[in-house]
This record gives sequence, C-alpha cells and structure tokens, in this order.
Amino acid sequence: MKTTYTIKDIQPHLIDPSPFQKRKHFDPEKLQELAASIETDGQIEPIIIRPIKDRFELIAGERRLRAIKQYTQINTIQAKLIDVNDLQARRISAAENIQRENLSSIESIEAIVEIVDAHLIEDTEYAAMGNDPINRVNTLLGKLNSVVNNQNKNATISDHRMQQVHKFMNPVQKIFKNLPKRLEWKSFYINDLPLILEICEDIRQISLENQLNKSQVRAITEVKKTSTKAFQDIVNIEGSGVTS
Repeated sequence: MKTTYTIKDIQPHLIDPSPFQKRKHFDPEKLQELAASIETDGQIEPIIIRPIKDRFELIAGERRLRAIKQYTQINTIQAKLIDVNDLQARRISAAENIQRENLSSIESIEAIVEIVDAHLIEDTEYAAMGNDPINRVNTLLGKLNSVVNNQNKNATISDHRMQQVHKFMNPVQKIFKNLPKRLEWKSFYINDLPLILEICEDIRQISLENQLNKSQVRAITEVKKTSTKAFQDIVNIEGSGVTS
C-alpha cells in the first residue's frame, strides 16, 4: 500500500496510543537505553501518526515515543503524518510490528496473527469465522489444513470447502511468503499457533519479560500442567530477577 506522508515535528503530549498495538510489555531499562541513544545521536527514524480531530494517533513507533516521553526532556518528536482509515492504520501497525528485530517468540506469533487478520478482515466470510483475530486465523488455517490432509488421502471434499480453499489459499500463501522471515502457513498452524491458543496470561507475561523462545514457553506450560508448586517456584525466581 502506497501512502503519501509529510514529516512534522509534533509535541509528544499531543499523540495518543495506537488502539492496534498488541504489545503490552516494554522493558524500562531498554527504553532508557533508547532514550539515551536518541539524546546522543538524534531520532534516526520518525514515528508514524495520523490526525484524529485536534490530536494525533500513533500508528507505529511506540518504543521511540515512550522513550522520549518518559526519559527525555525533548519537546518534539519527528513523525510521518499520514491520512489513513482504521483498517489501513491497523495494517501499517501490523507490518511495522512484524519487522521488529527484538520480538519474543510469543510476540512473533501474535504479530503474524495480526497481519493475517488485518489483510483478510474485509472479507465477510472470513470475518464470520471468529470473534477475535486468533480464533479467526485458527479457524481459517484449520479449514485449509483439513482440505490439504483430505486431498493427500484422496478423501471426498465438499464443494463448499473447496470453494473456501480456492478463495483463501492464494492470499494466505502470499501473506506468509511476504513475511520478513518466510514461513509456511501449515507449519505456523501446527507448531506455533497452538502456543498462544493454550497459553495463560501469567505464562505469557513471563515469556514477554524474559524473551523466552518457543521451547522454553512449552516447557513452562508443561510444568504448570503437572505441578502447581514447581510452576510457582519458577514465577518466584523470575519475579526476583534471577535468571538461569
């Protein structure tokens, strides 16, 4: 999507958070390091905002905005000002999130879900597949996976299900092909998506705060299933700041 923009210096207090930002954990120490870098070397990359009445809404660049707001005395922040609707803003935000280098495993999976959902949500059939992005993406990929498996077994497939495959398979393959790190949709459905479908909030928080990989998240999830005490010991260790 090509979008025209202007570069402006905006007072940070006039910029409201993005409603499309899925990331909730921001490491204070990392924000302070970013703030120090901006004060020393300047703001290398503008944030992206859009006008909302007499204020502005953030689309991309929350770490830069938080760092400047919370840890500097800088009076203005350089921003790309674009005029886009809600869906366009969501797509830009999703694309920016998936390109970040410091995503945890959980954030990476959630970012892929967000970008798939943002690209398909205008289709009414897809939109009816669930009441939130994770459920919609899981339902769609489940349908595609079922058809692929049945085709491999030479099983009978209903006309309606084949119509869904013809409608959605190419768009889904294109989305996954164009991710910064190419990924097969079927592998994502089988190996990655179950991680955020099953994860509870306390494990999610531990994962985000400690940048755990997928194997570590699975291991902690299994610990919680088998031993509440052992899981609580992990929580206490993480909470004390002790890491292995």
